[in-house]
Amino acid sequence: MSRDEGRLDAERRRQLEQERDFLMKSLDDLELEHESGGVDDESYAALHDDYTARAAAVLRSLRDGIDVTPARPQPTPRQRRARAGVVTAVIVLALVAGVSLAYALGARLPGQTATGNSQPTATTNGVGRALAAKITQLQEKVDASPNDYQLRLDLSLAYEENGDIQNALKQSDAAITIDANRPEAHANSARLLYLVSEQLPSKDAQARFVAQSLAGFTKAIQVGPDYPDSYYFRGVLYAFALRDFARAQVDLQYYLSKAPSGRWVSQARQLLAQVTQALTSPSTTVPATTTTPKSPKKK
Repeated sequence: MSRDEGRLDAERRRQLEQERDFLMKSLDDLELEHESGGVDDESYAALHDDYTARAAAVLRSLRDGIDVTPARPQPTPRQRRARAGVVTAVIVLALVAGVSLAYALGARLPGQTATGNSQPTATTNGVGRALAAKITQLQEKVDASPNDYQLRLDLSLAYEENGDIQNALKQSDAAITIDANRPEAHANSARLLYLVSEQLPSKDAQARFVAQSLAGFTKAIQVGPDYPDSYYFRGVLYAFALRDFARAQVDLQYYLSKAPSGRWVSQARQLLAQVTQALTSPSTTVPATTTTPKSPKKK
């Protein structure tokens, strides 16, 4: 397939999904090596910006079904040396620990390290074991019915509950592939991208992921204007990530009018009061601490 902005065929989509997984893993590895002193600040910044820009393009391509990934330029000698250093260090850590840290880490939630965290709950308590069993059962169902949209979403939420945003995003994106004309998966993927953006160290990287998240919420509203959660999620992003209180106010008001008994009503009312106050009193702003919605638990 040519690298113009053509529609994705099945093979190109598979390649992009593999590249997405590789880039998310690479960001984890790079973060670990920078924190341990294995990569200097300049190399870290160059590689991090490269990986993040490529990840944003891949995510956009998978979301919209149009390949917008740029042709990759040849790396500079410094970038090649830094990449080699990251790979070598990760191999050493794997030999010492007996398992690659990249596979022991999931994508980061607020307050966790890198873009992932280990999964201790799966083995250290009953709740964790029950969640691990739930994931296993859902994965088996997905394997048996890979084109089941709702099963993919259920598995995505279970992975997120277990702190594994990378696999949560993978399953949510798979649901979009199954049916791109339904809003739930678009909104869920956008929400997960926002969660990732909150923990990226680079402001440019944060901005790229926030832009992808905003585009995802807007896409969800385009294909499903009557799905109210998209408006709440987008209102949160407008308020906290973009500080656009006027647009946040509109989305939150619309959510409350469409879902007066919805899951997020209490949070939406509280945030609406804050953004309204911020609009009427210039000296008042919405607190910087976010209330990013986590996965809704099934009742």
